[in-house]
Amino acid sequence: MAEVSARARLLLVSCWVLIVPGACSPDRQPQPSIGFVVIGDFGTGEAAEFTVSSAIRSWVRERPLDALVTVGDNVYPDGSPSEFDGAWERPYGWVDDSDVAVVASLGNHDIHTDDGKPVMDLFGMPDRWYRRQVGPVDFFVLDASDLSQEGQMDWLSSALTSSTAAWQVLVFHQPAYSCGKYESKPGAQRHLLPAIQGKGVDLVLNGHDHNYQRFGPIDGVTYVVTGGGGASLYPVDECGEGTPDPVASNDDDHHFLYVTADSSSMEGTTVDAAGDVLDTFELSQATG
Repeated sequence: MAEVSARARLLLVSCWVLIVPGACSPDRQPQPSIGFVVIGDFGTGEAAEFTVSSAIRSWVRERPLDALVTVGDNVYPDGSPSEFDGAWERPYGWVDDSDVAVVASLGNHDIHTDDGKPVMDLFGMPDRWYRRQVGPVDFFVLDASDLSQEGQMDWLSSALTSSTAAWQVLVFHQPAYSCGKYESKPGAQRHLLPAIQGKGVDLVLNGHDHNYQRFGPIDGVTYVVTGGGGASLYPVDECGEGTPDPVASNDDDHHFLYVTADSSSMEGTTVDAAGDVLDTFELSQATG
């Protein structure tokens, strides 16, 4: 059988889910194994960002890459179009030239210019919060600058209820749990946790703190802070009250997270800019 092209494969495994709940369900399309990269706090245009981008390209040369997910602060210092060339087009132009889907979220730096609209246009974001399915993974992107925005948590609760994908992954910037400079965000916990309780969320991806931290599972959910994509790194500190110690952390190395997923398991590998593995984890449908 002839090999399916990368573009044809992407069309099979990726579609927008904006208005009609379940329009991208496993009942309507094949669910092959996929790979995706997660980067955060990266868009500086400085050497560390280019080094991480180069490491990603080397890592995925012989591994699948179906999506690139950003956890915010995509364009420093203020989300201005004048910074797009250094923050995205030069280090990550290879993504735009490929069939890789981009699933981006807004960070606090991204919204300083025109409330984030230029950055949303750059990454083709349909709204400040939205849903996109890639193969067996349903991504739910949130606007964590204000999780109390009218309708956001109601939308999330409804969208999670309608999801029939194997995996439900939340993507947003300010972390619900962190032992870094910015600490855990009580607002994120207050608004988010009731909306996702019992809704089958498997993985939460955050940035904002410029380091790597993995928590959990907490009530069955694994939380990852991956903010080492290019900006200056912050130390991982002693955890505040109500925040558990991370099960893995690193504040020495710029990095990215690489995840593979099929219908039964999800495997994460955190890789530094030199291509060395910093952490690995696995989730399964049997254990959540």
